Amino acid sequence: MLSLSGLGNLFLIGAGGFIGACLRYTVSSRIPKVKNIPAGTLTVNLLGTIVHSLLTFSSQSESMVYLVNIGILGSFTTFSTFTYETLKLLEEGHNLSFS
Repeated sequence: MLSLSGLGNLFLIGAGGFIGACLRYTVSSRIPKVKNIPAGTLTVNLLGTIVHSLLTFSSQSESMVYLVNIGILGSFTTFSTFTYETLKLLEEGHNLSFS
């Protein structure tokens, strides 16, 4: 069972996800494909990764991490949630295994 703070975190992630999905559609649909390369998807992923990298090294409240990093950027890109979770594992001392 989720606590009240757990529900608040889910709300922040969901609200951020809604915003990120709308932004992703808006940005990627306005950029045409270039020689069968989905330039819109590439653009949002590069932009989102840059923003996420900048935010990773800034101090943020836990609520902002849930809203922006996980919610908005997680929905806006396909990389940011992966990056966030990988960095958290490294911070916690977990080694990465690629086998």
